[in-house]
Amino acid sequence: MNLLILNASPKTKGGASRFFSGLFRLFLPGIRKKAVSLNSRKDFQKVLELFPDMDVVCLFVPLYVDGLPSHVVEFLIQAEEYCQHHPCRFRLYALSNNGFVEGKQNRPALHMLQAWCARAGILWGGGIGIGGGSMLQVLGTVYPVLIGIILLQMVLSFFSTGAVPRELLHSLAIQIITWLFLNSGVLFCMARLSSALRRKQGLTDQFTRVMIPSFLFIPIADIFMILSSLFHGRFLFTLLKRDKWHNE
Repeated sequence: MNLLILNASPKTKGGASRFFSGLFRLFLPGIRKKAVSLNSRKDFQKVLELFPDMDVVCLFVPLYVDGLPSHVVEFLIQAEEYCQHHPCRFRLYALSNNGFVEGKQNRPALHMLQAWCARAGILWGGGIGIGGGSMLQVLGTVYPVLIGIILLQMVLSFFSTGAVPRELLHSLAIQIITWLFLNSGVLFCMARLSSALRRKQGLTDQFTRVMIPSFLFIPIADIFMILSSLFHGRFLFTLLKRDKWHNE
């Protein structure tokens, strides 16, 4: 099986779609896969030329105004024409994410892709809609750092005292369990998508979200957006000490 993973976020660096595409690859051991970015018009031709060799295409895309980003719509128009003159026999799956709390907000974007498949003669495999995508991306950055710090403390403690304190083991377990719980819906849906993809079968659209109650998610998201605006959209990159930020 030849699998093409498309990160269709307009961001050239970072972004929730890139995070989810990287996470999904962990569910696909043993499958021949190629990951390509579809950030702008300059990527259109190189992606189109890959289509005839692919058995499966998996599109990772952010939700923009309850639909697909404009460059993705433009790409699909060109892809429809391309597939009329070239043998495109792949099955399309998709993962759409948004910054709202509910994953069902992505339903219109998945319907747009399904409609495009029907028009272009491409098999629609189904998709996943993820709510709280930006928060899951941040958690996917923060928790590995926290876990790495704890592991470093454990190593230092072992070499200095010959033992690892129970407190560190307890803290490590809490961080891992917390991350798994917050991402449990996403991990479950990705496992189902991976299973359907391997069998080349259709999947009923699945919707999930970050496992944080709405009454907590909304104020946390508001605080993050305020801080982001104060840092001119560079808040997360300031935390990560990155110099450049490309707005979507």
